[in-house]
Amino acid sequence: MGMNLLAESKFTVNGPLEVTTFELFGMTFHLSESVVVEWFVMILLGVLFFVLGRNLKVKPTSRRQIAAEYIVGLFSGMVKDTMGVSYKKYTPYIGALFCFSILSSLMGLLGLRPPTADISVVGSWALITFVLVQRNKGKTGGVKGYFKSFVDPLPFMLPFNIIGEIANPLSQALRHFGNIVSGLVIGGLIYFALGNFAIGLPAILSLYFDLFSSFLQAYIFVTLTMSYVSMAECD
Repeated sequence: MGMNLLAESKFTVNGPLEVTTFELFGMTFHLSESVVVEWFVMILLGVLFFVLGRNLKVKPTSRRQIAAEYIVGLFSGMVKDTMGVSYKKYTPYIGALFCFSILSSLMGLLGLRPPTADISVVGSWALITFVLVQRNKGKTGGVKGYFKSFVDPLPFMLPFNIIGEIANPLSQALRHFGNIVSGLVIGGLIYFALGNFAIGLPAILSLYFDLFSSFLQAYIFVTLTMSYVSMAECD
């Protein structure tokens, strides 16, 4: 009987749940769990940045302003060291992307499905990186330099260069997505295998998969974004 129960037991990993559907302009839209949690994350970040950025003074007189200036300085230093001084205008985007990625991944601590476990979320971030790369190539090399970059160093490299342009954001998205989902799968497998004996493991696993891994994957993603954009310069 025990063997039958074991055989009938199943472990499954489901995608984002569908929260609701609505119709607009004759089209049906499906609102997923990932979208709802993303909105929640954006609201949290908006409130946080509003609180940190209000009533700033030339000379910091509060811990709040000191914390705000430290965060700005941290991201400004990341952009300067990785991309160079000429790319300092990317600091707000890199900072927002880093914070959004971390907070999205940390939603697992609240019992919610992390939006970063949805390929459409991290895929959209990678798509933005792809657009920024193409924009920088066109800006630095012009139309002629942009198209010339696809046949460098020799014309027969054209298909390989095109594949490389697509492979970079694709691997960037899959890396982030895969690491977050693997945490969900491994944690679920352990809970499933140990059953009622999995006492204390949720907290231990969260230290890695929800905290350490969240910061690590966010750092890797923004570092790759900065590297891809800054290296996309045409002569």
